[in-house]
Amino acid sequence: MTSGRVRDDTWLWALLGLAVGLFGVGFVVRWRCTAGACPLAGHLWLLDLDAVGGLPRLFTTSLFIASTVVAVLAVTRTAGRRALWWTAIALAGVGLVGAKLLSAHSVLERTDGAGPTLVGGVVASVLGLPVLAALGRAWRVPGSRDVVLALAVYALAALGLDRVTAVVVALDPHPFAMAAATTVEELGEALAALALLAVLVRRLPERPARHRSER
Repeated sequence: MTSGRVRDDTWLWALLGLAVGLFGVGFVVRWRCTAGACPLAGHLWLLDLDAVGGLPRLFTTSLFIASTVVAVLAVTRTAGRRALWWTAIALAGVGLVGAKLLSAHSVLERTDGAGPTLVGGVVASVLGLPVLAALGRAWRVPGSRDVVLALAVYALAALGLDRVTAVVVALDPHPFAMAAATTVEELGEALAALALLAVLVRRLPERPARHRSER
């Protein structure tokens, strides 16, 4: 039991360190390139903090992919309404993967403006998360409260930090301030996504007794 917890902590700390290092490098690249002395002249997109296809965005996307896989695994280990609840979590994971991979949030902002995008995200969170929480309680899904809380934390990070970045850029459009604000936003999202994955791993239902005996 103890060794299992150590292994869990190891992968979690390793991903945390990777996130801090990757987004730290992204900050330096964004700052220097915005200021004019770009160290990655034709390959800026590779380490750009919010570029589609860039490593920082792919890192966060990979966390959502892993979360979706864990949710699907939970579906296979449960039955009835509990399996249905975990299916909803898996579908939410698919949505997060698509949104981050395709930068849907930025596309919507360019199309409709920041206001409607923010309102849409808030409405979706306010309506969807309480429903998941209520169904988790009603159907007695172990760990449902923690999973919904982790989703709420990510929603808060994704929507709130985006507004903070917009305010910083409006007040101080200096390259350093802009790069720092974007780093806080993107790293905050990545850490919230990592927290969601950690919660899902820890709340993953155990294998049914029959499967354990067969193994």
